[in-house]
Amino acid sequence: MARRDHARAAGDVYRGVARRRATGGVAAVAAVGTVLVITAPSALAASGKAYTSDTGHIAGHTTFDDRIDVYTVYDDDKDSVGVVGWIQVQQANGGWATYEHVYVGTGEGTSRSAYHDITRESSPVRIWACRQNGASGTPFSCGTAVVAG
Repeated sequence: MARRDHARAAGDVYRGVARRRATGGVAAVAAVGTVLVITAPSALAASGKAYTSDTGHIAGHTTFDDRIDVYTVYDDDKDSVGVVGWIQVQQANGGWATYEHVYVGTGEGTSRSAYHDITRESSPVRIWACRQNGASGTPFSCGTAVVAG
């Protein structure tokens, strides 16, 4: 009888290990599923567009595409005034980090882009589009748009 008890005890231990392994596998699958659920919202892109605030017609606009971290400034007018655009990203302290100002003044239908890795993913982004006389001029007739992160 001692052998049977020993065999039964060994089988119980073996089955217990098997159960633990199965439970561990389920836990690992559940953990992977949880990670996917947590990371899925950050894959959603926040994109948008801001227009200059001209009276009458629009002289230019700036678009932002979060999927590829690019903003593009467009000059939509046949005048001698250019368009400048940039983005700002809201920080944890409530302030806004300003990214590079991009100027395009080469005429209707022209554009320039800037690529910047947004360091605070899922934060609101403010997009700017303004008219500007020359690359070193002062922005005016500015329009903004804020997109949720």
